[in-house]
Amino acid sequence: MGRTSRHSPKSAGKNEPTGIDRLYKRTGVRKVSFWYKFPDGRSETFETAVRGDRAAIHEAERRAKRRAVDVQEGQIIAGSVADAIDRFRTEYDVNHFRDQSRDGKYVRESYYEKLTRFFGKMAPARLETIHGYQYLDARAAAGAPMGANKELALMQTMCNYWIRWGLIKINPFVGMMLNQGDPDVRTVTKAEIVPFYLWAVRQPQAYRTMGVAAMFTYLTGFRAAEVRPFHMSGLTEAGVRVISAKRKKGEAQTVKLREWSMRLRTVVERAKRDRKVASIYLFPNRRGQAYSKSGWTSVWQDAMYAYIGEFDPAIAREFEAKCKREAAQRRGEKADDVALKLVEHPAYFALSDVRPAAITAKLEARDADAYDFAAHANPSTTHKHYDRRKVRRASATE
Repeated sequence: MGRTSRHSPKSAGKNEPTGIDRLYKRTGVRKVSFWYKFPDGRSETFETAVRGDRAAIHEAERRAKRRAVDVQEGQIIAGSVADAIDRFRTEYDVNHFRDQSRDGKYVRESYYEKLTRFFGKMAPARLETIHGYQYLDARAAAGAPMGANKELALMQTMCNYWIRWGLIKINPFVGMMLNQGDPDVRTVTKAEIVPFYLWAVRQPQAYRTMGVAAMFTYLTGFRAAEVRPFHMSGLTEAGVRVISAKRKKGEAQTVKLREWSMRLRTVVERAKRDRKVASIYLFPNRRGQAYSKSGWTSVWQDAMYAYIGEFDPAIAREFEAKCKREAAQRRGEKADDVALKLVEHPAYFALSDVRPAAITAKLEARDADAYDFAAHANPSTTHKHYDRRKVRRASATE
């Protein structure tokens, strides 16, 4: 029997009915758990509370019952859109999508959940284009207009499969007018990246890794998803080598090679220097493993706080408040939220902002290998998404 989370073993207590179908109470040695048994045999712990704390147990039971009712009201019904989504997710996702990383799966799972919540109870044959527009409007009203476009793109993909399965005759979500929004474009230059790099090389290992990775990204033009898990085997005699992390299912692999330069060698050597643990990765975490996306984001944010805080007292105070809040949370204490202004600071940038800066620098220099540097299958992609030049320089016709 598959489980999405654990509940206390049977030896620790007896299952007691709660008055809600499929929801049970189990009293363990240290805690009281309320767990739910799904029709397909899975079980999941909905709420827990410390044994002996009557108020906490009562509140946990109330929340567990509310969630159980919600699950039963939105449970997957045979032949529904929810059923079709679940079939695609469990049987076809692994073969259709090339990205099967933990981060990729996590993002798609959130998409499946949102689509199921909105369309789940409908019959596939009843789906119409108007329902797609209703979804776009609802998600835009919730503050996620651009996310809705991505979620509906997944719905459109699934509909193509449902046609093959005989559930629907046409795809109702093809050719729709998607939500419009202002792209969040941050223009970063070498003059902003280099000071962060020079500051970072004088810091402890975690922050030094962030700064060196930023300069490595600028020199190579690699994607953040290629830099975070960069393997030491990618350091060859000819240069720095990586397989493109972004390609569609069935497309041939694209190998990116950046020939050695004096600065690139220096950056790589600094990345390998003074490590406390051996690692097969160029930018490892403190355990010698590759950073997860969330782990990298957390350390990068702290590094930016420390860097900008040295010349902006307001950011320094914000960082101090953030650290106190996180310490209180680790102790299990309630803490007030901190209004984060870091990302709005003009000196702030993310690792993903560095690649466009590198490509823009190549285009500004009119380097002959600028398009090979970007490594896009279609050069129009380079100009549409990565060209941040503010001045378009050209010679006269005569």
